Amino acid sequence: MTGKTTGQSSQAKKENVAIKRSTKLFISGVLVLTLANIVNKILGLCFKIPLERIVSREGMGYFNQAYTIYTWLYMVSTTGLPTAVSMMISESRALGDTRGTKRVFRVTIMLFIIIGAIGTIIMMGGAGVFSVLTKSPNAKLSIIYIGPTLFFICIASALRGYFQGYQQMVPTAVSQFIESLCKLVIGVIFAKYAISQGYSTPKIAAYAILGITIGAGLGAFYLLLSKWFFNESKYNDEYLLPEGAISTPKPVSAILKRLIVVAVPITISASMMSMTEFIDLAVLMRRLQSIGLTEAAANALYGNWKTCVVPMFNMPPVLIYPISYSLVPMIRATITRNEVERTSIYMHTSIRICAILSIPCALGMSVMAKPILSLIFSKEGAAMGAPLLSILSPSIFFVSMLSISNALLQASGHERKPIISMAAGAVVKLLATYLLVGLKIGVDSAGNSVYLGIYGTPIGTFLCYMTISVINMYYLIKYVGVKLSFSQMFMRPLVASILCSAAAYGTYYLTIRFIPLYASTLLGIGIAVIVYVIAIFKLGAISRGDLELLPGSGKIIRILERVRLV
Repeated sequence: MTGKTTGQSSQAKKENVAIKRSTKLFISGVLVLTLANIVNKILGLCFKIPLERIVSREGMGYFNQAYTIYTWLYMVSTTGLPTAVSMMISESRALGDTRGTKRVFRVTIMLFIIIGAIGTIIMMGGAGVFSVLTKSPNAKLSIIYIGPTLFFICIASALRGYFQGYQQMVPTAVSQFIESLCKLVIGVIFAKYAISQGYSTPKIAAYAILGITIGAGLGAFYLLLSKWFFNESKYNDEYLLPEGAISTPKPVSAILKRLIVVAVPITISASMMSMTEFIDLAVLMRRLQSIGLTEAAANALYGNWKTCVVPMFNMPPVLIYPISYSLVPMIRATITRNEVERTSIYMHTSIRICAILSIPCALGMSVMAKPILSLIFSKEGAAMGAPLLSILSPSIFFVSMLSISNALLQASGHERKPIISMAAGAVVKLLATYLLVGLKIGVDSAGNSVYLGIYGTPIGTFLCYMTISVINMYYLIKYVGVKLSFSQMFMRPLVASILCSAAAYGTYYLTIRFIPLYASTLLGIGIAVIVYVIAIFKLGAISRGDLELLPGSGKIIRILERVRLV
């Protein structure tokens, strides 16, 4: 009896070690992608800061319209299929079917090439139609110039899905860096060249967007080289079948069927929001012009919104998206191998990390919107964008939870559920934009009507993401069986975030009279970070066990022990 108990204890210890090892691998992949995403977002801002001055807000309106349309087609082309590829490769590896992983990749890469070619033809050939739908014919050339990007992105997405299935995030990170760097350097050079030639504003915007197209091509080329030199056998050893066992590779028809079953619901749910943004663009431009703005004035407002406000709003979620990318294949593998405990750990850890990272970003960005924008953009652009960013920033929490909950539902085999929540959010978004932008809120001193205007857009976005997140969390609780501790997961980070946001604004308000803007803002943010770190440990939002899952955890714990935080 004692021997049996000892054996069970030994087995349990081995399983715990395996869980910790896999979790560290998961977190390492998250950290790699997070660092890459932060660098890429910084490069993106470095691209838009000079571009705002070079191209003008009107030109950025044309630029961003083309980019919004491209994003919609990009989501349709690539969102569901890479996720399906990573899930299928992860499943094949978990079952020891190494031949299956190769066949999945061969089928998907050919499929992606076809999809990319069709998408490029649609975008370039339909540029005139798209520009008419947005009531901005001057954006046509920008749409044409960004069209080939779809072909390159489709190839890159197939390769990223492949590497994601192997939990190898470095190729994805490097390719994204190449894309961002080329967008910055080539885009600015081409924009300046167009100005030197005396081209019109729409043509200058089109030249600037070429940086994105060239960057996507070079990123895809790098991934092809990475695949060529990638040693699969090195990463398949853990899952090899017993000697003599034979795996029967799935036929192409079965692979395509599986791709469709998994990818279509994911694609529909993801592309729905991108399509909504495109429709929202058309509605916004028309509503702004319906309340008395000219096409140029409406484009200037939209350009400021997409150039100053949206990029800053999208910065914090880069901390969350890598978790989502890494979760799907990891959880799919644990479910395939019926590892219930490991699956539960991944799910709870990911939701808690999401809350810990997103809540302080949401509150902090809201209270510090004006000084942050003033650091980066022109005085006029910051003044226009700050109120919008303050209203929009609380949505950071909900868009982060949306990303994590979508990933968990997809990995758990409930990929159709997000379609319902995303559809509900899309309806809320479109109705809110239409009603709020044209909402009359008073009259000015001259007796002219005053409308909510562009301020209706961030409110609609907030309502949209909140709707989706609430529905997704309901699905996780009901269908996946996730049990949430609202106190530890949400309330403790919220209290800590309120303290750090107050510290940030208080520091800025007290010091701005005596030191320069950049010093006051950075000092406020720095003190806020210190306050938040202390608060989350003192409130018990992060435990010593959580820290042990981090790479290099020993050094981190020793440092925190010295300052008595653990």
